[in-house]
Amino acid sequence: LLWGEFMGGKKHQVNEFDICVGRVMVMLRTRMGMTQRELGDKIGVTFQQIHKYESGQCRISAALLNELCHIFEISPSAFYTESNADYIHDKPMADLITLIYKLPGKKRDVIAKIAVALNVAD
Repeated sequence: LLWGEFMGGKKHQVNEFDICVGRVMVMLRTRMGMTQRELGDKIGVTFQQIHKYESGQCRISAALLNELCHIFEISPSAFYTESNADYIHDKPMADLITLIYKLPGKKRDVIAKIAVALNVAD
């Protein structure tokens, strides 16, 4: 008897929430300036497994979520709040935010000023 059969025969299918949680994980990891390998080392998994979590291919357990919250210095509720934010459901926007977090502080400030100027222009 296989585990999937024992659990009702359903295999995990990626759903939108798994993908959104993964995008939040990418943004939080990037904010901390961490690579997938560094995060994997902290929680005892490979960078490939981190990639699977971040892409929504694998679900994050409650225990792992709790550990990630300690690493990212946020509460579990903040993790879920972020995963329900509108920009997380928009992949290009989530990717843009991740790229902005990778920029050094002064370049981020320039991007913020440009965004404000563009928003005022409308």
